[in-house]
Amino acid sequence: MRKAVFYKMTRYYRRFYGKVLAVNGIPDCKVEGEDEWCRKWSVLGKVDPIYFRCFSRYIGKDMDIVPENLCRNVIEKCLNPSRYLPYYTDKNIFDRLFPVGTCARTLLRKMNGFYYDAAYQPVMLKTDKDVRDFVAGSGVASVCVKPSVGSGSGVGVRFYSSDSLPSLSELTHMYGKDFIMQECLSQSPGIAYFNPTSINTLRLTLYKSVETDEWVVPSAIIRIGGKGSLVDNAHAGGAYVGIDEKTGRLCNEVLDQYGRVRTAFNDIDFTEEHMIGNWDEILRFAKMIGSNIPHMRLLALDIMVDASGRPRLVEFNSSDYSMWLFQFTTHGAFGDYTDEIISYCSRRGNFNPLYVEI
Repeated sequence: MRKAVFYKMTRYYRRFYGKVLAVNGIPDCKVEGEDEWCRKWSVLGKVDPIYFRCFSRYIGKDMDIVPENLCRNVIEKCLNPSRYLPYYTDKNIFDRLFPVGTCARTLLRKMNGFYYDAAYQPVMLKTDKDVRDFVAGSGVASVCVKPSVGSGSGVGVRFYSSDSLPSLSELTHMYGKDFIMQECLSQSPGIAYFNPTSINTLRLTLYKSVETDEWVVPSAIIRIGGKGSLVDNAHAGGAYVGIDEKTGRLCNEVLDQYGRVRTAFNDIDFTEEHMIGNWDEILRFAKMIGSNIPHMRLLALDIMVDASGRPRLVEFNSSDYSMWLFQFTTHGAFGDYTDEIISYCSRRGNFNPLYVEI
């Protein structure tokens, strides 16, 4: 079964990156440095050179380019034990994990078919008026509703004014037994500059070193919505830009989901210097998030910066990290920590060279 999953995922990634190569006119043929790269990563399993052939055209002959299928099937399973994943994937748990103010203010949550308030106290909602009155009592003008489990790439995220909320039956139809309703936050002017209609989020890789036990940020990007869009996802017409994880300086190129490169987006020239303000505070915030998730060593954080300049957690991922966002724009997703991750995962017991079971 696990071998079948491995092969299915490997085929999926090969199709995707094959399309990237075709869209950009890049031949799928051997390139300089490929043999060395394959040898480096083969200690973790079967290596498909398509990752190196693709990303080396963007960031150079970087031996730290991560093969996405090995990350998903080997590295994730070594660093993030699968038995803990279901707990951490529920956004309704975030207010239990993190200090007050880490996320947007929660108004209402539905967990396993039952309604609760922000403090996890049961709420009896029997009519549509009950919902409207409950939200009106919070004094919030607009809300964001999304699945509390599995809302990747912005799927299922909807925005409402407090006087145009969906009915109870509509909420159940759209979200089933689990959702979270939060206050809509305004973003900082510096981030809104890139596109004011979408919340433009920072995606940071967060890793707890197996050698030092310290949380570090090896890579980062910013996602930017297209003009007029409410979401920033590349799959929905948005774009992304690499960030120097040490300084917060943006790279000079903007890319779409297929790696098509531009130097301008939303009438903004990215060859000019752009910085993410308060970057050191954002890094401290990211590491605080990690310190409250003791079972995991590898996370992808989505962070927005509110109108006061304060970082807020939108969500975090403990699997399926979208490595391509970083590897199209800056360097291998694990940066300086690649070798220790490979070494650690290769020592994690005996595993089949095609797939791993932890």
